[in-house]
Amino acid sequence: MRFGVLGPTTVWTDDGAVVPVSGVKVRALLTHLALHVGTPVTADRLIEDLWDEPTRRNPAGALSAKVSQLRRALEDAEPGGRTLVVSPPPGYRLDVDPGAVDAVEFERLVADAQAGSDARRSVRTLERALALWRGPVCAEFADAEFTRPTVTRLDD
Repeated sequence: MRFGVLGPTTVWTDDGAVVPVSGVKVRALLTHLALHVGTPVTADRLIEDLWDEPTRRNPAGALSAKVSQLRRALEDAEPGGRTLVVSPPPGYRLDVDPGAVDAVEFERLVADAQAGSDARRSVRTLERALALWRGPVCAEFADAEFTRPTVTRLDD
């Protein structure tokens, strides 16, 4: 699967089909995990970032329910998809090659273009990088505190 945050948060299967991910909190969770691909995000951090005011009596249970919904959406799209969201203590991690996230691939392509000595090849590489953009970074969550550092860095 591939994951996109350079525009609306989107997941694609290996054959390019868009994976429906229902629910604002589930998409926010996916966005958070994609921005930290390969790195565990603590449950406390996710709860704080996804719920402005913890109005639920059981915030850990609410988070667990959203993780289950995300895993179900990924599994429904491709067998084994649920295993892409792992839960090492003390939180959750998107367990995919970082290059499967468009923002990571964008930054890699830009670095390759900057390091290259062939101007034409660098231009082609930058064109490939720009083609990954589908709109504002983390479009639906661009104003959220947890996306701000990434949005600012990539917009620059």
